[in-house]
Amino acid sequence: MAIKAERRAEVEWEGNLIQGHGKVVSVGSGALGELPITWAARTERSDGKTSPEELLEAAHAACYAMAFSHALAQAGTPAER
Repeated sequence: MAIKAERRAEVEWEGNLIQGHGKVVSVGSGALGELPITWAARTERSDGKTSPEELLEAAHAACYAMAFSHALAQAGTPAER
């Protein structure tokens, strides 16, 4: 029997693309609190806000680190950090 990993997130957006603003309201795991998002945070400067790209980059970095750690362990040289 396969176990299905379920992931979800809730986001709110108000206004148009350029002047609008929003927030990541929640993620299913509860690991993140509200995160403000704006178009400017994606294209200009973050000013303490995040972007979908930044969140994806963090996810990719974490996935790569886990996979690399596994590869090192399989090769007989497990990672310490």
